[in-house]
Amino acid sequence: MSSSKSRRRTRSFPFAVFLALSTTTLTACSGSGGKALDGGGQAANLVGYEHTQVGEEYWVTMPEMSNNSGKPITVLSAKIVDVPAGLRITGYRVANAGTGGHPIGVIPVGATDGIGRASAHKGGQIQIKPHALSSLYYEARVKVTGPVHGDLTTCRYEYRQGSVTYHEDLGCDTRIRLGGPLKK
Repeated sequence: MSSSKSRRRTRSFPFAVFLALSTTTLTACSGSGGKALDGGGQAANLVGYEHTQVGEEYWVTMPEMSNNSGKPITVLSAKIVDVPAGLRITGYRVANAGTGGHPIGVIPVGATDGIGRASAHKGGQIQIKPHALSSLYYEARVKVTGPVHGDLTTCRYEYRQGSVTYHEDLGCDTRIRLGGPLKK
């Protein structure tokens, strides 16, 4: 009888350790959500582009970032979390809106400055002062691989404030559909 009890304890021990570790991990992750960023109007609205072609690539602008807190932040990276079938993210970059304002939408790769193309910025980190709007923003390079069913949604930012690193999600709904190319 004591050998069967011993076996039961041995079997349940790994599960108990797993459960304890899982609970610890979930607790640690739940504290990582930041609240310092605001994405402006783009974070609350749907933007779209209905002239994409299979095999072509486009820059998708991500929301402008403002720091709503009283301490400076350094944005370390950004990514689009939900990517529907028919689209593939091939890279990210930081762009500078300069004095022309933050563009919103989808821009064909290689577009000229004549259509509001922002200049590229060296480096991937963005420093934002307290209660300030950044002229720098992220863009995702997206390749159209086939018919698109769904939208690009949820932009996840990783940033550091002091010695703590946070993750914060902002809305960034972008609808991309196949259609006739725009005339040049």
